[in-house]
Amino acid sequence: MTFARRFLLEHLALVFVLLLGLPTVLAQDPQQEQKKKDDELPTIRVNTDLVVLDVSVTDRDGNRTNSGLRVEDFVVYENGVRQIITSFDATEVPFNLVLLIDTSGSTRGDVELMRRAARGFLNELRPQDRVALVQFNKEVELLKDLTADRRAIEGALELLTPGTGTSFYDAMQLTMDEVLSKVEGRKAIVALTDGVDSYGYRTYQQILPLMEKNRVSAYFLELDTESFTGNGMVRDCADENHFEFSAKQFRKYASEFADKNSDLFFASHCRLTKTERLQINRRLYEVARREVREMADKTGGRVYPVAELRQLDKAYSQIAAELRTQYSLAYYPKNEAHDGKWRNVKVEVKKPGFIARTRPGYRSPID
Repeated sequence: MTFARRFLLEHLALVFVLLLGLPTVLAQDPQQEQKKKDDELPTIRVNTDLVVLDVSVTDRDGNRTNSGLRVEDFVVYENGVRQIITSFDATEVPFNLVLLIDTSGSTRGDVELMRRAARGFLNELRPQDRVALVQFNKEVELLKDLTADRRAIEGALELLTPGTGTSFYDAMQLTMDEVLSKVEGRKAIVALTDGVDSYGYRTYQQILPLMEKNRVSAYFLELDTESFTGNGMVRDCADENHFEFSAKQFRKYASEFADKNSDLFFASHCRLTKTERLQINRRLYEVARREVREMADKTGGRVYPVAELRQLDKAYSQIAAELRTQYSLAYYPKNEAHDGKWRNVKVEVKKPGFIARTRPGYRSPID
């Protein structure tokens, strides 16, 4: 083979190889080309761990105010780190509220007074706000689920029935499981009770995390029934009107104030002296007041002591005014760790003379 012929064949082979590769380039899928370009772009993470805060604003004298504050007037800190507020609303968002009414013990003769005060409270709420009604004594009953129909709630108030015993924490559990866990947005419990729990299965230690998880603000109209209960406790057991501590109350007292092997776990009420009964009663009320205040503080709510049921109108009115004058703020935490740890939250108002109050923090989720 001559040199010229060999040179021609080698170049023809090279051209043939190049042509074989050309259709592959020309026929490449445009979608694959776009995908390749997309893969080269930086990934943008979307954080869905939105923290929502209901914020009440007062002046230095404690008077609630809604004086046209704007988002730029607020500063939010989480564990001391300033956060970026991504959502802001000045009380226009309706809330879901559960009226929790204790119909046991000393309240049994004042049910009509309680109905009238609750009706007045309903009249101070906005038409779009939804309300549910739960009554509790030894039994717990959802009398009306969430509704904006005021007549329906007023009708449910007629179903309030006096009883004995107090399943307070079971009532809180039902409120969250059956009502508030099913809805989004602003949620609150307004409970009329002395806070002393005597029956049921749930405890404070179980309920507080549920309230934090469901972002429920708790307001308590705290009844002062200690003297009434004490008088019943010191009566002779032969008196049909005497009161007795329940097994749950003995366990509560022993766990708080005595050794866990104490005989009080198995105590009999009628074997106690009058002095012992009064001491146990006083201590149980001390624990109840502490737990009620902790629930209010940790959820951004408040406790309104009520010495007499005739003071209910004023207390309900104060709660309604606070709920009407709240701001709603939200942010995505700069700390994105899902470690289950408690995060402290603080809200400040830039304008002088105003004080912001909200729940003190939250527990981050765990993956």
